[in-house]
Amino acid sequence: MSVMAMRDALTRVVTVANGKGGVGKTSTACNVAGLAAGAGWRVLLVDFDPQGNAGHLLGYRWKGQSDDGAHLVDVLMNGRELKPLLTDIRAGLDVVPGGDALDTLEDLMAGRIKRGQDVHDLFAAALAPVAGDYDLIIIDTPPTRPLLLRLALGATRWIIVPTRPGRTSVEGLRALAGEVATVRRTNPHLELLGAVLYDVETSATVIRRNAIEDITNVLGGAAPVFDQVIRHALAPVCESEEQGMLIHEIAERVDNAEPYWKALKEGRKPERVPGTAPALAEDFVLLTQEILTSIDRHEKLEVSA
Repeated sequence: MSVMAMRDALTRVVTVANGKGGVGKTSTACNVAGLAAGAGWRVLLVDFDPQGNAGHLLGYRWKGQSDDGAHLVDVLMNGRELKPLLTDIRAGLDVVPGGDALDTLEDLMAGRIKRGQDVHDLFAAALAPVAGDYDLIIIDTPPTRPLLLRLALGATRWIIVPTRPGRTSVEGLRALAGEVATVRRTNPHLELLGAVLYDVETSATVIRRNAIEDITNVLGGAAPVFDQVIRHALAPVCESEEQGMLIHEIAERVDNAEPYWKALKEGRKPERVPGTAPALAEDFVLLTQEILTSIDRHEKLEVSA
């Protein structure tokens, strides 16, 4: 496949990234992927994180279904064909798992680079042949494995950056900005779609405003901050991790709650029901709407240009 054909195949690849851990990357990646799939999009989630926490939120790790990233390592090291090992984890959602096996990949890639090999397009070349099977591909990334992040960014069209308010979280954006600059040498199509303010008290308007200002300054105005923020709601987040359920799946257990993917599919707010899980689920629905709408808007602008 030519470089141009490869890039054309990867126009719907979205990577969730930040140079700091604990800012909501996996939660954002999994909940957006699950909601988009529920609304009728064919979605592939690729977990590039050695911690493999996507498997906890989606439940397959608790069921012993993960290969802990072994297939992904085999693809990148031995040129094997990339396959979604886990199909229909949710209706319309396939997964390439991450996990412990990826711990060795950073060192293996570093060794290749020392021998003068260019590895930055390895994952892009592996992903491109299957990309046409999906409407959306979402990649979850680790905060402290720069070569793994570069492999993911090499295949990426759009970056979504979750971040918590506070100086240490914002500094993680500086690290990410450096990686983006490096990868753009080989993937000039890489762009920041937007930053997501994550885990913020709904009443903390000053904190929100200051965080948005910090994010915009750090990213040099290169990416908008999404209007929708993800509120602080500890109980449903813990329940999600412990039970292998997405936030909207927890919320739908509330009496009279409608399926949240239905609101996303119809482009409206979910019908409000009381409780922290439904409120958090609504946040993720509105964020997913904003993300998908933003991608669609950019694609239309590119066609008309």
